[in-house]
Amino acid sequence: MNKISLKNLSREEQFKFFQSKYDYYKSFNTRMITVSVLAYLSFFVTDCSIFGHFAFETLLSRAIVIVPFVIYLILSKKVSDYRVMVTASYLMIHIIIWCTDWATYLLPDRQFAIPGMIIMNLIFVCAGFSAPFGYSLLAHMFLLADIAVADIFIQYENVEMMYLFNLPCIFAVSAMHNMMQKVYFEHYFAKDQLRQLAVHDQLTEVYNRNKLKEFINFETGEFTKFSGLNIGFLLIDIDFFKKVNDKFGHESGDKVLVWLADILKNMVRETDYVIRWGGEEFLIIMPGCSVENAARIAEKLREKVETSDNGVCNSTISIGVSQYTDGDYSVAVKNADIALYEAKNTGRNKVVVHNED
Repeated sequence: MNKISLKNLSREEQFKFFQSKYDYYKSFNTRMITVSVLAYLSFFVTDCSIFGHFAFETLLSRAIVIVPFVIYLILSKKVSDYRVMVTASYLMIHIIIWCTDWATYLLPDRQFAIPGMIIMNLIFVCAGFSAPFGYSLLAHMFLLADIAVADIFIQYENVEMMYLFNLPCIFAVSAMHNMMQKVYFEHYFAKDQLRQLAVHDQLTEVYNRNKLKEFINFETGEFTKFSGLNIGFLLIDIDFFKKVNDKFGHESGDKVLVWLADILKNMVRETDYVIRWGGEEFLIIMPGCSVENAARIAEKLREKVETSDNGVCNSTISIGVSQYTDGDYSVAVKNADIALYEAKNTGRNKVVVHNED
């Protein structure tokens, strides 16, 4: 496997990677935020113990965290963009810190500040699983600003120790997040390569039949994508391909297949799907294409093949054209096959459009 780094990816590919990372850890991240909020609320019991009575003094500073938490849960149901949700997750963590500072300011005993920092650093460790490294580093560094602002009001007796404790924690957690991101990238890249191999023909590098699983319901045969669109089908076969293999050898036959696949990929639209259907047959699925336009494109393909040099021998193709409107996709394939059969039986090197009559 060729090594590739995250920096070498385009912005679109980086977005897909970070979105995949967030999606993978989304459930864990939401539960982590939930547990953190519940843990924070449970400290009200400690407040009561410190005051020796029901701690009305810290009730608001503890309970108010429920409001942003509810907003966060609603947002997590409606928004999937990692940029929004990772930011919201870290904002939720800092809200817990701010509320903790508020409650600490109201307490007569503030000796539990550093133990509380240990818990917050553990939360930052967990939050980094779903976040890009840059997000986690910036959010964790902001903890130092939280301490500085809180010290203005609380006036910690050991604020220097809080800085000395948190700085190595930030460094260690950031280093761990960086390594975790690299590990997940290797996992993501390997998974992506396997997915590509699963839907691509290794020889010609066009799609194979597995690609159909992405947009066809195999129980009904209906398209799950391209709803309401006419879909053109081209079934293409290389004329006398067996003679190419017999006369020039299978290696030369493979060369002809790759040559044809390149022509097909380069001449169809980006929205079309070129599939190696089997042997020397190729199927092209053309969403949003009428049968008339499909036939015109098929004729251009036929002419291009006839006038191009494949480095082995002169080659031509026959093409059957059909159209899918609804129902089982295999009917459209069968109709294209009927048209292809007619093209091959009436002289080859031609395009035939399926006619229901």
